[in-house]
Amino acid sequence: MTTCLRLRWAFAVAFLALTLGACSDAPPKDGSPAIIALLRAVAGTPSTEPAFIAELAAAGYLKGENLTILAPDAAEAYPDPDAARAAIRRWIDQGVDIIVALSSAGAMVARDAAPGVGVLFLSNDPVATGLLKNEMAPEGRLTGATFRVPADRMLSLAQRTLGVDRFGLVYPAGDPAALANRDALNAGATRLGLQLLTAEFSTKEDIPGAVARLASGGAEALVISTSPIATRALTETASAAAVHRLPIVANTSLVASAALALFPDNEELGRQLARQAIRLLSGTAPRSVPVEDPRRFIVTMNQRAATELGIVIPEAVLREANNVTR
Repeated sequence: MTTCLRLRWAFAVAFLALTLGACSDAPPKDGSPAIIALLRAVAGTPSTEPAFIAELAAAGYLKGENLTILAPDAAEAYPDPDAARAAIRRWIDQGVDIIVALSSAGAMVARDAAPGVGVLFLSNDPVATGLLKNEMAPEGRLTGATFRVPADRMLSLAQRTLGVDRFGLVYPAGDPAALANRDALNAGATRLGLQLLTAEFSTKEDIPGAVARLASGGAEALVISTSPIATRALTETASAAAVHRLPIVANTSLVASAALALFPDNEELGRQLARQAIRLLSGTAPRSVPVEDPRRFIVTMNQRAATELGIVIPEAVLREANNVTR
């Protein structure tokens, strides 16, 4: 082999090694820890985080060794955009590699406040909320997973579970996640020949009046809006529903009195986000990491709550549930 050919061969081998190293899902070899910040809009709620961290550990990213988690306490949340921006500035100073934004609103703040940092999000609908234009090839430095529950499936299941055709939705005005959820439910109800009545609220104090308007308009069940603002108002919403004896339909496990809940499996979402994080940490561009929909859903039914409202859930429908409260 000539000297020229040997040099070319050595260069090709070195280039291949660098390329494979950049594409590897293994932790970084330079000794510097990966730094991931968790941006929450709601404090202290069951979430994707334990499964997210466990999946990272399975791939070799270990807390306290080669992984640093910023804002690890589930009680640390930033519902206020200004507070979220201040936290993000601190994280940038600490060298954050990825911000995991567990809401659409949080992802918007992170996108604008940290344009040079990768952002993984959980969003009802990243296109409808304005986060992205293309979920298959995300632009900018954002990608993630959706909390998208098929509206057709939820409303159809609610109709068969509760025996109702007219649903009421009370949602926070101006919240991008809530608006996307409202539009999806409206489209689903239209396709199924069902009726969806809607009422906005600006503060928690508005909720009793909004629910009363829905009840007087003929709503037979109350759908809980899927958004952080609505989550922080769950107590008031459930109380208003009880006053009007409206069964609750939810896309979260947080409403104990919900007669029916259909929601993504939080643990599986955590694993999905972690696998995306591993790809970003290995150097993969966000545009090459498509947004993922939930892979598994959980159905819970509260037979006791339904019975108290005079509703008999058919046994055939109960068998579709993962969990039943009797």
